Amino acid sequence: MRTVLALACLVGFFFTAFGSPALAGDNTANPAAKPNTVTTEGSTLRHRSQVDENGGQVYIYVGGSLPVGTHLAAFQYLFDFTEAGNTTGYITPLLFERRSSEAYTLYTVAGIGKGFKVGIEALPRAIPFDVVEGIKVGTNGNFTFGFINAIVDATGASVAASAGAVDMDNPADSGEGVGGTGSTNDWTATNVSPNPVVALGTTFGASGSNADYTFYGSYRTYSAQAVGILVKP
Repeated sequence: MRTVLALACLVGFFFTAFGSPALAGDNTANPAAKPNTVTTEGSTLRHRSQVDENGGQVYIYVGGSLPVGTHLAAFQYLFDFTEAGNTTGYITPLLFERRSSEAYTLYTVAGIGKGFKVGIEALPRAIPFDVVEGIKVGTNGNFTFGFINAIVDATGASVAASAGAVDMDNPADSGEGVGGTGSTNDWTATNVSPNPVVALGTTFGASGSNADYTFYGSYRTYSAQAVGILVKP
């Protein structure tokens, strides 16, 4: 119950602190307009069996897509234990566009969020999903999200990196993601050295895809979600 209340308060906070009146559901200027809704994609924020030990890597949610027109508000996650000895870490949320390339699917960095230093906590936490470089709102149904365990500069290069700061399961959990019917708990992960650079336009894909960076062939599940506000006309 404490977790549910905490997350509900966080969503309300982002409506108030980060949304304009239009994003907060104030349709007084247009009484016929439909109310805005909160949308969530990703996986449940629960304790999982592992935390990444590799530093500065990129993780992408591939189990669903953000609804068209989603105004990103928060990145929610659970970081409640460590395997690499780090009790703090770095998280920078990222926005990706999914595109087909021959027999492969490529994920292209479309937006870079503001990065934050985070610490171990017993309950799920949230940071603003504040895109500071690139696209802020997906223009089609092929956008998803992810994160890098690093603070990056405007070019996407890491200026401070850490080991994992989000609980994970490997292999991926079965069942639906939090997006509901049609979504899964599938995430991808990189394992490259030096750390990936997440400049706008950088691509990620399976081995053999000619992407800038490749990820593992098997899926994982991370205790992380993107929360946005879907503005109705």
